[in-house]
Formats: sequence, structure tokens, C-alpha cells
Amino acid sequence: MSLQQRRYVSFFIRIWEEPREMEDENPEWRGSVENVQTGQKNYFMGMENLVSFIREQCNGFGISWNKRKYIA
Repeated sequence: MSLQQRRYVSFFIRIWEEPREMEDENPEWRGSVENVQTGQKNYFMGMENLVSFIREQCNGFGISWNKRKYIA
């Protein structure tokens, strides 16, 4: 596949630890992910929601998530 034929989707991801009100509770991971091409931005709580957003965006561009194996 030549460089001109390659398709890609770029994301800008920010992840931070959100402190909880109770001292004995574990902090929550939150973040935002932005599709660089479309500008669509999504805020999330938990890594599962991040992965779901990226899958949805890739499917929208016709990129099959299942063609490669990824470690999650």
C-alpha cells in the first residue's frame, strides 16, 4: 500500500486522575478524546468509554477495528 493510499484517523487524548470526596475511595480516571480530522470531542469516565469512542470513530471512517489485534 502506497503512502497516498493510506487512511488514518488521529486522536488527541487527555487523561487525568479525579480525586474522590471520601478519603478511602479510589480516584476515578477521566479524560477527553478529540478526533483531529472532525474536531468531535468526547469526555469520558473510565477507559472502556475511551475505547468505545475510538471504535465508533474508526467505524465511521470505514476502518474495521477487528482487522488487527490490539491489547487492551
